[in-house]
Amino acid sequence: MVLGFLSKIVPEVRKPIRRLSFNERAKWTIIVLALYFLLGNIPLHGLSDQAVDQFQNIRAIMAGNFGSIITLGIGPIVTASIILQLLVGSSLLPIDVNTEAGKKKYGEIEKIAVFVVTLLEAGIYVFMGGLPAASPTLTAKLLLVLQLCLGTYVLVFLDQISSRWGFLSGISLFIAAGVSSQIVTSSFSPAPNPQNPEMPTGIIWAALKYLGMGDPGSALSALIPVFFTLVVFAIVVYTNGMKIEIPLSFARVRGSVTRWPLSLFYTSNIPVIFTAALIANLEMVARILAGRGLGFFGAFDVSGQPISGLIMIFVPPRDLIYYLLFSPFDFFKGVALGGVFRSMVLRAIGYTTIMTLGSIMFARFWVYTSNMDSAAVAKQIQGSGFGIPGFRRDPRILKKVLDRYIPYLTDLGAIAVGLLAAFSDFTSVLSRGTGILLAVMIIYKAYETIVTQYAMDMSPGMRGFFTEGFK
Repeated sequence: MVLGFLSKIVPEVRKPIRRLSFNERAKWTIIVLALYFLLGNIPLHGLSDQAVDQFQNIRAIMAGNFGSIITLGIGPIVTASIILQLLVGSSLLPIDVNTEAGKKKYGEIEKIAVFVVTLLEAGIYVFMGGLPAASPTLTAKLLLVLQLCLGTYVLVFLDQISSRWGFLSGISLFIAAGVSSQIVTSSFSPAPNPQNPEMPTGIIWAALKYLGMGDPGSALSALIPVFFTLVVFAIVVYTNGMKIEIPLSFARVRGSVTRWPLSLFYTSNIPVIFTAALIANLEMVARILAGRGLGFFGAFDVSGQPISGLIMIFVPPRDLIYYLLFSPFDFFKGVALGGVFRSMVLRAIGYTTIMTLGSIMFARFWVYTSNMDSAAVAKQIQGSGFGIPGFRRDPRILKKVLDRYIPYLTDLGAIAVGLLAAFSDFTSVLSRGTGILLAVMIIYKAYETIVTQYAMDMSPGMRGFFTEGFK
């Protein structure tokens, strides 16, 4: 009773009572996206001018905008989900998510967990100096905490609107929007570069200026991040198309055959999002300890960037692939003799291991907490009236067949997405490599959903754009 009462305090967006058309879902998706960008431009009142973004490396992944009321981004939402999945997966929280009652209870606890985690993270950021107030008074600090909580709660509602009334979850939409915005800014912004005011921030404009100065070598070097970005795009799109299709027959119509696709990335980008959020929380703990003079996990410079210690494993060497391709002799010589290049390789190995193992762990939890395991999928197929040709229509038989694929695709897909995320972070791309990986996967998934579920709702011109324009 107490749990139900507390969960009702946090409002919830209702689900649509009818099937929404393409135009309706497109309208709500655009509205949510516009409100997200609007929130990112509302500054925190009372924030010190000396505030430094200590989480700039993962800002795009957390879909936050530093200095705005959505500075925390989706961090509290994902962190609360991680905590619940760990508790449910370890049976410390006895909830059967395969039952309707269990799902309802899980949802109620999740709403409360997001509320609590948001308050904790906002308090830690403000009172530990991550977001210093312009005035040292308690009132000024509490005002900052209130604004951060308000921004995150609005994101929670926008996430629910997008998930239920739009094409994809708000979390995915915010990540894709943040990364895409960062790519556009890095490519085409004419503003002066803070490190070199004589050159524009946008790489394309910088390359054109170098060409105008008669320096094609510098122009080519400036365009390298664009090249790596296109490479990551191509790899992700290609691997997203890998899938296994299980033949199914419809019992009521003789000869009717269809296929049930199981993608290589069976759990999509969820494992990488959760792993990135876990790394962000570990980095936050390391910063708190370092601020108290306890450098167990490492040290940070004046700008808040990690410079030594165990925390360096969580910071990928972004220029690794660049040096490997364009300076292989110096790179391997440096690895053999020790120094910076050897440190880069060790960091790369540690980072890849963390991303891969974290993805496997969260993929397994996600499969069982989101009804994607073999038993749940077998019930879905059975409920749709389909069966596997040559087998009796029995969920237990379907489960045995699916057990040949789903557990292995869960782990294999998690390993693949973890390795892809690590590789992306080792390249000098226009944004964080993991962010680009997530953005491409999100956009590709949204495209597949639109084409398969809403193509018949579109106008002929729009249908041709989606079904033919991307082939």
